[in-house]
Amino acid sequence: MLEFHLRLFCERLKRVLAGEEGTLPLPDSTNLTPLFQNLLTESEIIATTLLGNYEADMARHLFQLIREEFDDSKISLPFLQLLDLEESDEEDVETADIFEILKDINNFVRDSEEVIDTFFINIMQQQNSENESESNEIINIIMALLVGLHTKIIDIRNRMQQLPPGDNGFDISEKSNEIIRLLSEGQPRLDINEFERGREELFDLLIEGPSGLAVVAILDSSGFDKTVFAADTYNNNHVKFYFDCLAWVRVSITYVFGKILDDIIKSVMPPSRVSVIIGEDYQLKKSILRDYLTNRKYFIVLDDVFDDSEIWSDLEEVLPDNQNGSRVLMLVSDPQLLASLEMENGEKIRRDSVLFGGPLIRLKHEAWQFFILHYGSMPLENYLQGEAIPTVWRQIFSVMELPFYLKVCFIYLCVFLPSIEISTEQLYQLWVAEGFIPYNGEETAEHYLKELIHRGFIQVSKRSAGATIKACYVPSFVYTSLYFVAEKAGFVLVHDREEERVANVKRCVIAEDLTGFLSLEHSDMYLQSFLNHSSASDHLALIDCENFCKKFKHLRVLNMGSAVLDQYPPGLENLYLLKYLKLNIPSLKCLPSLLCTLLNLETLEMPSSYIDQSPEDIWMMQKLMHLNFGSITLPAPPKNYSSSLKNLIFISALNPSSCTPDILGRLPSVQTLRISGDLSYYQSGVSKSLCELHKLECLKLVNESKPSRMVLSEYQFPPSLIQLSLSNTELMEDPMPILENLPLLRVLKLKQNSYLGRKLACVGLSSFPELKVLHLKSMYWLDEWTMGAGAMPKLESLIVNPCAYLRKLPEELWCIESLRKLDLHWPQTQLRQGLRTFEDMEWRYDIQLYPYGI
Repeated sequence: MLEFHLRLFCERLKRVLAGEEGTLPLPDSTNLTPLFQNLLTESEIIATTLLGNYEADMARHLFQLIREEFDDSKISLPFLQLLDLEESDEEDVETADIFEILKDINNFVRDSEEVIDTFFINIMQQQNSENESESNEIINIIMALLVGLHTKIIDIRNRMQQLPPGDNGFDISEKSNEIIRLLSEGQPRLDINEFERGREELFDLLIEGPSGLAVVAILDSSGFDKTVFAADTYNNNHVKFYFDCLAWVRVSITYVFGKILDDIIKSVMPPSRVSVIIGEDYQLKKSILRDYLTNRKYFIVLDDVFDDSEIWSDLEEVLPDNQNGSRVLMLVSDPQLLASLEMENGEKIRRDSVLFGGPLIRLKHEAWQFFILHYGSMPLENYLQGEAIPTVWRQIFSVMELPFYLKVCFIYLCVFLPSIEISTEQLYQLWVAEGFIPYNGEETAEHYLKELIHRGFIQVSKRSAGATIKACYVPSFVYTSLYFVAEKAGFVLVHDREEERVANVKRCVIAEDLTGFLSLEHSDMYLQSFLNHSSASDHLALIDCENFCKKFKHLRVLNMGSAVLDQYPPGLENLYLLKYLKLNIPSLKCLPSLLCTLLNLETLEMPSSYIDQSPEDIWMMQKLMHLNFGSITLPAPPKNYSSSLKNLIFISALNPSSCTPDILGRLPSVQTLRISGDLSYYQSGVSKSLCELHKLECLKLVNESKPSRMVLSEYQFPPSLIQLSLSNTELMEDPMPILENLPLLRVLKLKQNSYLGRKLACVGLSSFPELKVLHLKSMYWLDEWTMGAGAMPKLESLIVNPCAYLRKLPEELWCIESLRKLDLHWPQTQLRQGLRTFEDMEWRYDIQLYPYGI
């Protein structure tokens, strides 16, 4: 892993030679191509052949650096002996040279990257210049620098060839297997009878337990996965029917109760209320949530809870005890969290306490009825010392065993703080921008993510209605391992954590204090990526932004996060190498033409900006793949301009005034499109232009006019559509006869106020042949729904919210063998009684009635 700078540099050189770096291929009239090829040849010899001989030495050295972070007194003796990686004095002398050379390699990579960056920046600056002599002068300077770099890399290769053989006695796989053996050695197997007894006791407590609020802390033990156990309970139909509202919230090693509060609100409250409340004051939100839960029976699971004493008082403020049988499960990752509690006999819980009388044990708590669920008879500290630390090390070894393409993508995840839910869409874009994955390679990115999930490194936190992974997270123990590797290998600098600057670090993440970072001197930092994950919405001074752009002119990735800019920042147009840009400029209405000079840009995200006017130069941004705005209006292409934005695959949200055949016809690759605005006024243009998008798969139409006069029958939808969503369209005509013939449609969401009629009919002979997911929301007056035989043959999930006037569901619905999930909100009595027929068919149907069960 210590050689990753060089391996990524080799990949970049390949892109340079293939003409994929910058906006122009290498000039044919120069001798630059052979110079770059020579650099690549020598670099690959060192990266793949020579450094490969010292892989064990580098792994041993990295593990030694990581081990310095652990207190030996907290590590069991057998495991301590396993981690004894010290070399003999003779070996130490022999391998010292390799690490000195490794420093020289990283310095070489940095120097080379700067030369290449300077070359492409100057080339782009000179594109519109007629001063040919100045361009030739720059090329001559670059050629001289490349010759010097070639001399350096040959010198490094010669020195490496003179080194003694590396140490092949250190085997990562062998060490990993030994850790697994130590973790299982001496641990009693989980008794299946005891497991079932604990499961039954927990179910009894949840459903038939005391009327007061009961809190259960669940601990890991050998052979027992608390998260899987809790998920099985949380998703049980009997449990869901018993409670009015449920929430599963991840706490993580980074405790931020404001985020926990928001997550609970989003889970238990209706979306219409969430959108109003979520931006309110922190104290007000706590009060609103408590009031909302006061008359409801709630079940909340807090996952991945570490030691933070504030959690008790924070939860007491928002979770009322109304003697109605509400419950909370806490999945405890650090037993030290329980140190403030007492057992029923008055004995304080300590790290060396052994809990008997389980699996479910009653504890004393001043506010709640408190229980611990755990298996085994070890002291609590053993869960941390005996299992947690070895588990972290096992993860470290597992990371090191990954193939390089997965290793670098996985380690990159440490740029997301552990409390952050990671958008897969954003992750794919960043992997591409960083050069880990080929340009336009999001299918490859999705494949890599699925492989990491399969290996157990990443957990899925959210899927789309079509089962696509929308969000994921790294579990806290995995993140800890990941961060150790990334930080010691110099992969990333997390500001606010490291006191000393890491040499040659190319990625910087802001955890808390963005303004503090901007005020410091960073003249020696060569950054390629900058990501701000601070939750503070600081207003940034323009002078700070300008200075930032001058200091870090080689950036490929710039994500300013929630930091607020009052206007477009000066100097940004000089970041010619940018591939990924995210800014928060709520006041911006006109997209500056200077922004369109960033011709390498692949992703442009400004979700708080509503753009009324864009310059014609946006059509010059040929590499654009993602446009994400609150709203954006695209201009008509310039006259006599024949090119298109051929790589653009995602747009949100496009103003309907831009939906003309001329504009949409220049977007041949768009797969995902959200159109938001006055769909009534632009009915003619939108309805007739969508058919120009031959690769369109996902379409969202959001109307913002009142009253709506949208006529769906005039729309010419492309047959490639897989997902369709309508919101606020206020259709008067039944949309089903129009949409049922879309041959590939799998997900249909008719959302709030999309249809105002009383009847739905799907009676075509091949109605919705591929549909799997159907959401009917806010159809307040719907009272009749008919289906033809054979309609929706592949339907799997149906949500109707509300169905206050719907008397019955179509009989044909129950003939669909694939149907499994059915959510009905506020069903009237006749419909509720009709569903009792299926009450005993849990083996087939997951039927959820809200707010009460069958």
